[in-house]
Amino acid sequence: MAIIDQMPPQRIFAFAILFLVVACAGVSRESVKVITEAKGSSYFSLGAPAISKTDGGQLVAGRVCRLGRSTLLSPPGIRVEHRRAGGQLIETAHAYLPEIYLARDQNCADYAAKVSWTITPGDIVRACFDRGNACPAQAESKAVTKAPSTP
Repeated sequence: MAIIDQMPPQRIFAFAILFLVVACAGVSRESVKVITEAKGSSYFSLGAPAISKTDGGQLVAGRVCRLGRSTLLSPPGIRVEHRRAGGQLIETAHAYLPEIYLARDQNCADYAAKVSWTITPGDIVRACFDRGNACPAQAESKAVTKAPSTP
């Protein structure tokens, strides 16, 4: 007979709660408020990126959607910038963007970049289509969100 079969249900429940509390205590919940911005184009919208914590750092992810019935090829990638509140560029990352096929009635695609940034309150995470230049300062999409402060 297994040990668990001999235990009263209340004790099993207590062990389950204890396990859950210990597991949650090991998760870092430190987060800071950051500004996320994005600048799309006349043919493709780019939403402000979301930032989440992963095992190896943070994941900066977002969505690109085709506007109207444009036949232009979708942009090949996304540039993601980490800037101080004053605008000083700290780090950049690049995310691959899968093609958005108009012929398949596909309107949107998702992108993601894994980063290991130390984010401080008020920092800016800005996304734009990667054309080899810095992202424009005037964002179309802007949000203030909580992000994990350390990788």
